[in-house]
Amino acid sequence: MSDRPIGLAPGAELEAAGQDARKYGSHNPLVRRLITRWLRTIGSLLDDNASRIADIGVGEGLALERLPVRAQLVVGVDFRPDKLAVARTRVQGLRPVRADAGMLPFPDRSVDMTLCIEVLEHLVTPSAAVAELARISERGCLVSVPWEPFFRLGNLARGRNVAAFGNDSEHVQQFSPARLSRLLRQSFEDVEVHRCFPWIIAVARHRR
Repeated sequence: MSDRPIGLAPGAELEAAGQDARKYGSHNPLVRRLITRWLRTIGSLLDDNASRIADIGVGEGLALERLPVRAQLVVGVDFRPDKLAVARTRVQGLRPVRADAGMLPFPDRSVDMTLCIEVLEHLVTPSAAVAELARISERGCLVSVPWEPFFRLGNLARGRNVAAFGNDSEHVQQFSPARLSRLLRQSFEDVEVHRCFPWIIAVARHRR
């Protein structure tokens, strides 16, 4: 296990329950359609044979509760305790664990598959988190991040975060498909990148 915590993005508040609900509960029909397609794509890439899954950065569980997870053990990890409390009420059988993405409190290869959905863009040192994902994953890892610059342009088109050129204040990393692939290949041998506008989804396998 790493001994270097990552923490939250600079300026991010420790208590932020309700933040995820505003995104996943959008009333904009286009946004709702894109989110539905994105989650359906993630669901299609899940390993059906995984009996132990850990969602790193589970947040309020709003993505996890909509995925077709059939694992016997589902662990939800988040740095923010208030979000974890919400996730526990949303995802039946979830085992919540408060931890830092750079210091996951699990043995090597202790879960079949890890999920890391809309997390890496929030981390100052995402490579440390990816190394931890690889360490605890037996079969592989599924990661999703916003596809830039398209994600920001979508925000601008809706009049969001205009002063920051569409960028969310907690997004300290910007990913293209090539950059996400390079990051994951630091810790995984095989990386498959899937484009699901305005997100990127990647499945990484075989720890280096």
